[in-house]
Amino acid sequence: MIPELGLIFLIISTVSALLLSFIPLYAAYTKNSYLFSYVKTLTALMTITICASILCLLASFLMDDFSVAYVANHSNTQLATLYKVAAVWGSHEGSMLFWMVSIAIWGCIIVFSPRYQDRLFIGRMIAILAFVIAGFNLFMLFTSNPFARLLPNFPIEGRDLNPILQDIGLIFHPPMLFLGYVGLTITFAAAIAALLGGKFTQQHASYLRPWVLMAWVFLTGGNAFGSWWAYNELGWGGWWFWDPVENASFIPWLVATALLHSVVLSQQRSSFRVTTLLLCLLAFSLSLLGTFLVRSGIVQSVHAFASDPTRGMSILFLLGVFVCGALTLFALKANLIKSKSEFALLSRDTVILLGNIVLVVAAISVLLGTFYPLLFELLNLGTLSVGAPYFNSIFVPLTFVAVLLMGAAPLIKWQQQSLNCLYPLAALFALAATIGVLVAMQTRDGFNPWVWLGATAASWVFFTLGYLVFSLRSQGAAAITKKVAMMIAHFGVAITIIGATAVSNFETQELLRMGPGQGKVVAGYTFVYEDTADVDTKSYTAIQANIRVTDVDDNFVGYITPQRQTFKTNAMEVSKAGIMRNLVRDLYVSSGQQLSDTEYLVRISHKPLACWIWIGGLMMMLGGTIAAFSALYNLGRQPVTAKSCSSQAIPKFTEELA
Repeated sequence: MIPELGLIFLIISTVSALLLSFIPLYAAYTKNSYLFSYVKTLTALMTITICASILCLLASFLMDDFSVAYVANHSNTQLATLYKVAAVWGSHEGSMLFWMVSIAIWGCIIVFSPRYQDRLFIGRMIAILAFVIAGFNLFMLFTSNPFARLLPNFPIEGRDLNPILQDIGLIFHPPMLFLGYVGLTITFAAAIAALLGGKFTQQHASYLRPWVLMAWVFLTGGNAFGSWWAYNELGWGGWWFWDPVENASFIPWLVATALLHSVVLSQQRSSFRVTTLLLCLLAFSLSLLGTFLVRSGIVQSVHAFASDPTRGMSILFLLGVFVCGALTLFALKANLIKSKSEFALLSRDTVILLGNIVLVVAAISVLLGTFYPLLFELLNLGTLSVGAPYFNSIFVPLTFVAVLLMGAAPLIKWQQQSLNCLYPLAALFALAATIGVLVAMQTRDGFNPWVWLGATAASWVFFTLGYLVFSLRSQGAAAITKKVAMMIAHFGVAITIIGATAVSNFETQELLRMGPGQGKVVAGYTFVYEDTADVDTKSYTAIQANIRVTDVDDNFVGYITPQRQTFKTNAMEVSKAGIMRNLVRDLYVSSGQQLSDTEYLVRISHKPLACWIWIGGLMMMLGGTIAAFSALYNLGRQPVTAKSCSSQAIPKFTEELA
């Protein structure tokens, strides 16, 4: 009964979304303020019913209702309750439903918030959001029904959740990534609303900025937690593989970063408004392209959700409708958007514009490297592999240039004309480059240009931030506080660069044949394989290696216990790495296949500053969150009269429609 209720709620939500995607636009076209008054009612109905739908799916998981195909394929009576909850979004059907629920909730918050006084703009925006929800709801109903039954013959026990997904990463990584995509959907709808209205004002840019910031924060978290999850769970020891599905979430993040800086120019300087709208459309389009890649089956990856070509073609159709329609509207209406374009050649405007260009070029480079092998194979031209060497050789130099611009931008004034600002920047860069040389000379093979790029970029950010604080001290603490969010985020970028550079270039790794009593010295630490233990839990059995670690002075450091786990429900084997962490290094040990009665294949790695990668990511998220709440607070300080939010505003609203 509960699954049927969930399906009914999903159908009601779809009908509500279809009506909501039409009524505000028709009301604006016919100047019918009475019809426009139904927007809030339909938004609430759409949101409540789709939320009820996902709660019904959650109830099916908690009740172990294996007559529901989605529950039978991704749960089990032995599965922990926490993972039953996470399994709701753990695969294709549930993740799509979670995505639409999130869009509906966010849209409902916007519609009912008194902060947004341009109700016509908000009405157009919620119509576009409803259109997106209706499209994907229909996609679920016809090709990916999360409530599909296995009647009359259904299993008494489920297949269980994929063992790789039975990790805390499933609780954080997919929801954050989807919420980032939701934010990009909001910005897409806002851009379409502005194009339909033929204007994009500073007020609209102020509306857009918090949504862009939150989208960027969630995308940053999604990528960072995904990297951390792969590092911990997969046992291969890496943190980024340039996997096509990893790239599919990273590319929108690059464009969202450019959008984040562009919307600041649109809000504060009334400039680059057309660029901001184009980046909104581009970021959302790339997130849909990533969705197609993950769910079409054209790539094989541990990150992929589905492999049904029918679903892939359906998503491709939706991608074509949304993207082609949006770009056509942009081509027709962009000339109506007024934008201030006068700025000096040497100014913060120019630096931010150049930075955005570099970020978009980096996104296109990653996109080409990701899709070119797929197109090559689809055209029956053979197989082609594009791996880390290509991505590193293209992306790392572009990142270096972007970071140089990032550090310089806060130190250059708006409409700066004088060349005097270049002198301290040149001195700071010379100092950063010198430190980069000193660090790059510490590698085993002498000077390493990749290390120089990373060390110079990080040093440059530290020095420019320090100089910025020094230059603002005369203006008081308020001036520094105003820029604290930016400084935290930029500082986080530098921390991540240091971690990535150190791990990629100073890691020590050994692949060994080890058994009880055998030891090996790696990076000054002695690893002794003491014994092998059998582990039996509710979900899996495991062969655990107990490895004793001592330092160079033979002081006991601790035990590392990597496991080779076999899950009881499906006999799937996974390697669970043992990791000993601190701020300076990670000692990473993974256990592979059994080579003899007592010996196993063991990989031991010393990873300097590995945790800095994710500490930097958290700092970027913190800076973005502070900026988002600050933008919302400033938006909330705009005068809002009771009259503008009540039915008494209908005459004025009618004039606005006219």
